[in-house]
Amino acid sequence: MIRLIAFDMDGTVLNDEKKILKETKEALEQAARAGIEIVPATGRPFCGISDEIYRLDGVRYVLTTNGAGIYERDSKTCLYEDAIPLSAYLPMLAEVEAYDVMADTFLKGGALMTKRKRDLLPRMRLTKEIRDYILSSRQVVESQVDYLRGEDVEKLTINFAYNENGHRIDYDAVWEVLKKYPDVNAVSGGMKNIEVTKKGVSKASGLLYLGKKLGIAPDQIMALGDAANDLEMLKFVGQSVAMGNASDDIKELCKYVTLTNDEAGVAHAIRTWAL
Repeated sequence: MIRLIAFDMDGTVLNDEKKILKETKEALEQAARAGIEIVPATGRPFCGISDEIYRLDGVRYVLTTNGAGIYERDSKTCLYEDAIPLSAYLPMLAEVEAYDVMADTFLKGGALMTKRKRDLLPRMRLTKEIRDYILSSRQVVESQVDYLRGEDVEKLTINFAYNENGHRIDYDAVWEVLKKYPDVNAVSGGMKNIEVTKKGVSKASGLLYLGKKLGIAPDQIMALGDAANDLEMLKFVGQSVAMGNASDDIKELCKYVTLTNDEAGVAHAIRTWAL
């Protein structure tokens, strides 16, 4: 019996216009009324949670920053954090920011952007919806390295500009930098970016904490996702569901494959395999 449904946001519960389709909203709320915990599980910081999630009845907890922070949605209280120590984070950030990339720091539910990197946005292959999300969720500072004082970091998100040949600028070079830091976990995100958390942190580790808190075993959890930052979560749960728009490796891993995010794939999965 499914007692918790964890769902990625971008590319999963949100369609390409960053909306929750009516059918998906109804299915999730039906699951909540049936006593199933419905839990957004996202790489976004808490401040970047979509208004669509706030309009969704039945959500109590939000797993953010790929499992590094879990918050109560309505009170905005952080229940759990597993962050990168600032002393280890700052040298890595300084190296990454030397490249022509946008490296944004997520901490304490918020997000920072370096002012001079904002000019990279027009050179990134982002939809208007994603660009608006980034601009609305970031606090712009002159220097993140100088600004950060005392607080450990939930996540680093690295977004890339593209050259005239359609290749991500400095993508391989940034991966080489990250390999020098064995105490972090770097994965590809849903926006063709790189997302970095503390080693051992993933959506699976966040679900492990939440499951213990609620008395729910992994085999009583259904998870839905589409990208590499969902991989550990999908391995962890009893019912793994890949979106129809997911990458092939995600589809091969999962027990089920549903419809795409633009076809209410989350609703189809809930009604077919959970309720």
